[in-house]
Amino acid sequence: MRVGERGIYVTRGGSRVAKRALRALAVRWLNPRVRLTLSRILHRELGPRAWRAERRRERMARVIASNPDLVSVDGAVVARDISVIWGPDAVREAVHEALRQAEIEHAVIPVQGGRPVIAVQSTDVARLPDALRHLPDGATWRMGIDASPPLRWLTLEVGCRKDLHAARAVWLRRAYVAPDGQDVAVHNHGEVAIQIWDVLAGGETRPDGEPHQAGTRIPRTEPVTVPYLLASEWTALAQGSPHAHALVLPHLLAVTEPIDVVYTWVDGEDEDWLRRKSDAMGLHAEVINRTADSASRFVSRDELRFSLRSLELYAPWVRHVYLVTDGQRPDWLVDSHPRLTVVDHSEIFRNADALPVFNSHAIESQLHHIEGLSDRYLYLNDDVFFGRPVYKETFFEANGISKFFLSSATLDVGPVSARDLPVLSAAKHNADLIANVRGRSITNKFKHTPHTQNRVLLEEMERRFPEMFEQVAGSRIRHPDDYSIASALQHYYAYAEGQAVAGDISYAYVDITARNAELPLTKLLRERDRDVFCLNDTFADEVGHARADALGRWFLSSYFPVPSTFERANDS
Repeated sequence: MRVGERGIYVTRGGSRVAKRALRALAVRWLNPRVRLTLSRILHRELGPRAWRAERRRERMARVIASNPDLVSVDGAVVARDISVIWGPDAVREAVHEALRQAEIEHAVIPVQGGRPVIAVQSTDVARLPDALRHLPDGATWRMGIDASPPLRWLTLEVGCRKDLHAARAVWLRRAYVAPDGQDVAVHNHGEVAIQIWDVLAGGETRPDGEPHQAGTRIPRTEPVTVPYLLASEWTALAQGSPHAHALVLPHLLAVTEPIDVVYTWVDGEDEDWLRRKSDAMGLHAEVINRTADSASRFVSRDELRFSLRSLELYAPWVRHVYLVTDGQRPDWLVDSHPRLTVVDHSEIFRNADALPVFNSHAIESQLHHIEGLSDRYLYLNDDVFFGRPVYKETFFEANGISKFFLSSATLDVGPVSARDLPVLSAAKHNADLIANVRGRSITNKFKHTPHTQNRVLLEEMERRFPEMFEQVAGSRIRHPDDYSIASALQHYYAYAEGQAVAGDISYAYVDITARNAELPLTKLLRERDRDVFCLNDTFADEVGHARADALGRWFLSSYFPVPSTFERANDS
């Protein structure tokens, strides 16, 4: 067991091996429906307990709907939109005020690449429960205790009755319930750690072999910023006037510049848009791959609504969101939001004669023209979601380097043809360019994650390869001659120029038209252990798409039940 900045973890190696072995046998011998049923039984998602939980959810939904002014119910805050859910700063301020009122000396310690923690002295642990009982709306708080054994998410009253003298840390967060009555799994969003620091008598051995001074404070958990604090350093930090650079200045590895997000979105059921697309298809039908006009490329299952919910909850550091569309606007989107701008294709395409365009490769090639866009930004399709709190450092280095996330899928080496899927023919052209410019080969595709973008680099690429940008921008429908500039080529080019590196991210990809799609979706919903995930679809008949629609909506509304501030009230 260990305590980290993001939570308290328990590991049991033997049980993990056994679970993997059982899972391998199940995959080999049982069909997906049986496996899903067994999984739900084992995880208590079927049976009497699940039945009682569903009845409770229905009751809560009725109570919330009958009282629009209800603030909390059954020990949970009613979250009618994400603005109600406290972020870590608000939680930390509430805990700080409770400790201050109790006159418990404490210090806020920064954590590189994460959230600051609150440190209290072991001599004050006995007074900690009384202080925490004064948190506002105390019944809505939950408490986790790093002890032996660890205790997770007790009610505040129950947690404060526990003996904390042997605890290494205490975690605090609030509980929320969505308007539909289901409990909101905020994961570690809004969690704040209180670390317990021992006060040394003096003479204990330091890591360098010298004795510690009397009054030195040392954390009971694994140090995350400093191994110990001298008495004078502790006092200065507790008073808000730290001396050490590590406790004052932004970390060298911390990204401090603003990061924006760009979405591309289309309403594939809009009649005017369909008419324009049909006209464009008539001009290009003889040279494209049949999948370039697949309905799945343009269908909307309200993914954007849920992706924005995930962004606001799990990536609140995003400065501004740009939504790039073809004269369209989601009907649920608020008319004016200080952090969101709708951008029409006509505002970013340098050549107006290229419009209208129905080719994502073409649209991606022009995104860096958005006025006011940050130098470094993330480009997302609307079927990509943040699954738990992520940080700027997940995607960028503080020295200007971007990260990209390679897939294990590789490219074939055959010549480009209209038989290739558009993504494959574009990848082959990318490989040819890198081979010609740098004399190097590329072999892998990329994961369906947020794509890191370097606006200055893209401008440089456009100056260096104007014909390529012009050709891609002028391709109304996905074409065998396309390059995938933003989602692939830019990553490789940036790496070749020393401005990007291959990164690592916890990621899931689910084809929701697959026969066994419920299995990975249910697992993802239960464990919530991925930084990002993508819900994509391949080719299916009308029945398959209808099933995928229902499955996708069920999953997304269960994972992200709380409306974002980007949505109109009462329109979820």
